[in-house]
Amino acid sequence: MSSKVFIVYCSPAGTTRHAARVIKESLDGTSAEVFPMDLGIFRNHAAFKKMIRASGKGDCLFVGSPVYRDVAVPPVMSFIEEMAKVKDVAAAPFVTWGAVTSGIALWQMGRALKEKGFVLAGAASVVSEHCMMWRSKAPSGAGRPNAEDDRRLKKWARELFERVQLGSVAPLALSDLDYQSRAHAEEMKQKIGKPWEMVPKTVDEKKCTQCGVCVEECPAGAVSLDPFPAFEETCFDCFNCVRLCPEDAIGSRLTAEAIEQHIGQLKKKYGEEPETRVFLGA
Repeated sequence: MSSKVFIVYCSPAGTTRHAARVIKESLDGTSAEVFPMDLGIFRNHAAFKKMIRASGKGDCLFVGSPVYRDVAVPPVMSFIEEMAKVKDVAAAPFVTWGAVTSGIALWQMGRALKEKGFVLAGAASVVSEHCMMWRSKAPSGAGRPNAEDDRRLKKWARELFERVQLGSVAPLALSDLDYQSRAHAEEMKQKIGKPWEMVPKTVDEKKCTQCGVCVEECPAGAVSLDPFPAFEETCFDCFNCVRLCPEDAIGSRLTAEAIEQHIGQLKKKYGEEPETRVFLGA
């Protein structure tokens, strides 16, 4: 009997999608029936949640998010929080982060999954190129994830799945994912549950052709044309609209220089080694 593996993720810049693809490839040749879903593309999640709710022992859910402002992005947390409770289903959060800090996203996602009744089977933190430094000549995390990152992630996902199949999952302690220093963790946890403070965007109406690329590429469904781009509260500042606008018509008060300087300051503050880390229960 095949096991069902669900891979749910949000990936504005493509790195979390890459990690999801590596996880899917790790299951090639197994009995797994894999169901991937990009939350930024598929907006009707009801059918997918129904499948997860009907799953059980031997099935597994991977949930992936980029780390933004030290936490998981809102679409991912909303998906977890809106799911019905399950029993005996293994789950593993995974995150991608731009070599500044992996924050508390794994702990945050793991806690939410446990509250829904999932067995926390593992977790992974994958170093990636920083999505906000696309204009930089030396972006943080340049060239990541690399072949070694992919190898570690693939090995982790395959081992986790094999444990699930054999019924030998040792639950991962949530405290294992609370690995930031106490002071930094407390500061980061203050952000959970608070409204996302959206960075104001500007639109040059002379440049804008109303092509709709910003609407299509927004993973939060936060952009509409009215008749020019308008930004709703669900925006979590992935900057896809700024980065991908073919006319360079969308901007913000944050310059590339200011972003790079701020990221440099954060790297010094946290001092987290840019390593891909994987976790399995003992």
